Amino acid sequence: MSFQEELESICQHVPGCQSVVVMNLDGIVVGRQDNAESELDIEILLVELTSSLKQALQALVSIQGGEMAEFSILFDKGSLVIRLLEDEHFVAVLLQPEALVGRGRYALRRHAQPLVKELF
Repeated sequence: MSFQEELESICQHVPGCQSVVVMNLDGIVVGRQDNAESELDIEILLVELTSSLKQALQALVSIQGGEMAEFSILFDKGSLVIRLLEDEHFVAVLLQPEALVGRGRYALRRHAQPLVKELF
C-alpha cells in the first residue's frame, strides 16, 4: 500500500474520523487525508501542539521514562490521538466527539509501521 493509501485506510476504518495527518516535530506536513468537513484546522492545532509534544518527549528523557508512544487529547469538539513514528515524525487522527477513541488508537498502532516504511 502506498503512503496515501495508508492514510485513506485509516480514515475509512475509523468511524468518526475527520482527518489524518503525518507531520514532523518542526510542524511540516508530510501527508494528509480528510474524511469529513471539520470546523477545526488540524494543521494549526498540531503546529501549536508540537512544542508541547517536544517538551513531553524531553521530560521523559530527563526522568529516564523511555520513549513516548502515544499522546491523546479529548475536548468538547472532538479528540486528537497522536502516535509517534521514527525520526521525529508522528501521525495524528482528529475524531468527532462521538467517535470511539480506541478505534483511532488501534488504527494508528496498526498503520504505524507501514507508514514508517513508506516515509523512509
